[in-house]
Amino acid sequence: MKIAHLFPDNTTFPANFMHGLRKFGLQKSNIIFVYFKEMPDKLKSFEDFDIRLVSSISQLKDDLKEMDKIVFHSLYPHYLRIIPRLSDKHLSWVFWGYEYYNYFETNLYEPKTKRLVPGRSILKKLAQPFRKFQLMRAMKHIDSFLFWDASFFQQLKSKFQLKAKFKEFLYCRSFLDPIDNWNVESETKNKLVCYVGNSGELTGNQPDVYSVLAKTDGIEKVYSLLAYGKPNHIKIIEQSASQQLGLLHVPIKEFVPFDEYLQTMNEVDIIICNHNRMQALGLIFNAILLEKILILNPKNHFEKVLSSIGVKVYQLNDIPELLNKNTSETRLSNKNALLDYFNSARLKEYYCTFK
Repeated sequence: MKIAHLFPDNTTFPANFMHGLRKFGLQKSNIIFVYFKEMPDKLKSFEDFDIRLVSSISQLKDDLKEMDKIVFHSLYPHYLRIIPRLSDKHLSWVFWGYEYYNYFETNLYEPKTKRLVPGRSILKKLAQPFRKFQLMRAMKHIDSFLFWDASFFQQLKSKFQLKAKFKEFLYCRSFLDPIDNWNVESETKNKLVCYVGNSGELTGNQPDVYSVLAKTDGIEKVYSLLAYGKPNHIKIIEQSASQQLGLLHVPIKEFVPFDEYLQTMNEVDIIICNHNRMQALGLIFNAILLEKILILNPKNHFEKVLSSIGVKVYQLNDIPELLNKNTSETRLSNKNALLDYFNSARLKEYYCTFK
């Protein structure tokens, strides 16, 4: 059995996925395709895997002929046009959401952010209908939909008349190598440090967050992750933070080693992901595992899913009430609920999908 895994031009997803496969000894039958011309440094440590660089779509089509199953970890634009030609293969789609949201959902921005979002170029506006057509056509050829929430799949299946079958699946390195906050505080605090967003993309609705924080007494510092994202979005986020928060704002503009990341997180009390869409799953899970107060937008589907497994999620307007409130019991309960759900047996079952 040969299973092909197709990734976009991103190293984090294949690295995390291969780490999990390696944990369960599943390197042999899984072939990794990454859209790079040269092997990225981040993937060079996975020498026990068959990793193939995608230099051309025509070469990729030839390589896929020898595969029994094909798993798309992104419906990357370059892959969309070949999916209808793979009808003799079993096709799976690991769903993260961004392909769907980018083309089928328009209500991504809160009011203050929406006024600041740059207009799309004429070229992108013209390309939008064709890309939507490609995605809809590709989705109808998918046999298995791999995600961890069946209710959202049912919405998509009904909306697009999909033939795919649901298979519960998720990979997140945080569960395989749980991280711990070595400085969890149980006392009440009259000053709070906040960490806002997972990228320099305005889908995090950062300006709306800054507006609330600027009116809240007791905010000591506000970190914003701006190490990647659209340059024009990053500029807008920085300007908004500077205008509303002044010296309270600390932008993080570069990726840092993991130990430095944890040191920053040890200062943080509240992690805020104000996305209207499902996004920042890694940061959300890390927030819970590090026993931080987690703020989610109620429009975010993850808020309902986390609540269903026993995780207490707060909203932006709860922040003033969190000052001088001891949340240690809730934070520990959240961590235990998440680890109980994503236990070792469940994780093994996930990865053995590709045995």
